[in-house]
Amino acid sequence: MTLPIVACPLFSRGSGYAESQYIINGYITIYSSTSGIAFSGTFTDDVIDFTSVVIDHTGSNGPCFIRAGTYSSPVTNADEDQSGMIRLYGSTSANGSSYDRGIFVCLMTTGIKGIFPIAGLAEVRAQAGNGPTKVQAAQFICDLHTTDAKLAALGGDATAGMYAAWLKITAIDGATTASGSRAAPLWIDNQLYGSNINAGMEEYGIFFTTGGSVPDAVFGFETTSSGWTYLMHFDETCYNVAPISTSQCDKDKDSTASIVISLNGTPYYIPIFAAGDLA
Repeated sequence: MTLPIVACPLFSRGSGYAESQYIINGYITIYSSTSGIAFSGTFTDDVIDFTSVVIDHTGSNGPCFIRAGTYSSPVTNADEDQSGMIRLYGSTSANGSSYDRGIFVCLMTTGIKGIFPIAGLAEVRAQAGNGPTKVQAAQFICDLHTTDAKLAALGGDATAGMYAAWLKITAIDGATTASGSRAAPLWIDNQLYGSNINAGMEEYGIFFTTGGSVPDAVFGFETTSSGWTYLMHFDETCYNVAPISTSQCDKDKDSTASIVISLNGTPYYIPIFAAGDLA
């Protein structure tokens, strides 16, 4: 026999614990608390385990493992200082050849629907005055934070180093890609347009800055296979579209086309030649 779940009080126990908790329709509802759920002590297994749970997803507002608001009804944050819905701090002094992950997500598919293990949307809404100076959908910083902090040599490990982000695509033997497919470790997509663009603003595909050191190069290349076919590739959609010009620009009109660059606001044209013409 199944008994209905009715509202019933659970407990009230000192500062930091819920003042009023009820089970309502199968939910534990906490009405007011300094810390809603607090864990302490030593655990020999997962603190929270969803292993055997199957979620019946019904869209962006449907059920999920952990929810904080919805798109149409987000959680409101009135804190003027740094804050966030989830904030994690960890530390390790362990040795070994492996590494620790703050957050790890593995999302697998056997279907045809696209998958995004981690996705973010930084969305600016109506402003009474000036908008925010920083809108960044993702921010990753590596920091040698103390005067005795060190970065070890690569030691023959091609994946070692200090990188704010490591982006990689790979496939095992036997996996296939369809004709007409596309793959790249990084996709840069500029989609500002029309009246969104102020004549006095700057917009770049990739923006580089440097600090106290002088980097060896803007781009560094290293390969353990066969290299790259071209340094740059412009398809038919970029034919005779800035910064590529199909007009000849050298004095003797021998160049096939040209690439325009800007040096301190002054345009300069670099003549380019078809490989077949120089053979």
